[in-house]
Amino acid sequence: MDDSSQQIASGREPRPFVVLGFPSTHMALDAEALLIDLGIQVVPVPAPAALGRMCGIALRLDPADTETALNYLERSGIEVAARADITDV
Repeated sequence: MDDSSQQIASGREPRPFVVLGFPSTHMALDAEALLIDLGIQVVPVPAPAALGRMCGIALRLDPADTETALNYLERSGIEVAARADITDV
């Protein structure tokens, strides 16, 4: 489905997101809790195929928050195994 088809089907305009993947579900849940506590809006999503083989949970966030989130995660010792830039509704 192309972007125009997505917009028609959902009634919403596609927009960019960043999806972060983690080596384990435990790390994904720790990352979610940390980022929410720091005021960064994240949405847990099934890990997309673009992230490769890893745990089934990924975190979707706004591209504008990505560098801040990655810095917090690194300082907290939470490993980000993969990153994908996607466009979705």
